[in-house]
Amino acid sequence: MAIDLVVKNIILKEWIVAQADCGEKIPDLIIYEQVSQYSIWIALSLAIGGILVEQKTIKRILMVIAVLPLAAWGYVQFMVDYTSLKKEIFAYNVLAEATLANIAEAQDRYKSEQGKYIGDLRKIYSHIGGAGGMNECVKILNMTAGFEHWRAEATHLSSPESVIWDSRAGTSLKKG
Repeated sequence: MAIDLVVKNIILKEWIVAQADCGEKIPDLIIYEQVSQYSIWIALSLAIGGILVEQKTIKRILMVIAVLPLAAWGYVQFMVDYTSLKKEIFAYNVLAEATLANIAEAQDRYKSEQGKYIGDLRKIYSHIGGAGGMNECVKILNMTAGFEHWRAEATHLSSPESVIWDSRAGTSLKKG
């Protein structure tokens, strides 16, 4: 009985403390453009080959095979909602930028206390608590810091793009 209670509490706590849902990973939109471009050229080449070939069986085979890349082209052109994908990517990038803004606030606070910026991500995590914290779904890809400036690059786990923040672009609280 006591073991069941402990197991339920542990399972319940794991469920409560579980990582936030970061959303579905969005592929880079260039992939859709490449699929569209290559598939239409392949379909066109197969159709032209089917027109030029004299044998009926090969002609039919080429025409049937040409339908597959044409279907891929049609899917990318008519089924993929570019507008909603761009909105989602923008929203994810805003979350990454907000995390970088929290880092900028922590960097300014540390600079005023110590006279230099933090270059170590582990130290920045301890100084970022008052600035609003770190988003679990945002990964800091790169951070460099010196005495006069700092630069960080972050991405949302679901976004194909990254956001860069450079303190040399005005104040450190201004995005680069």
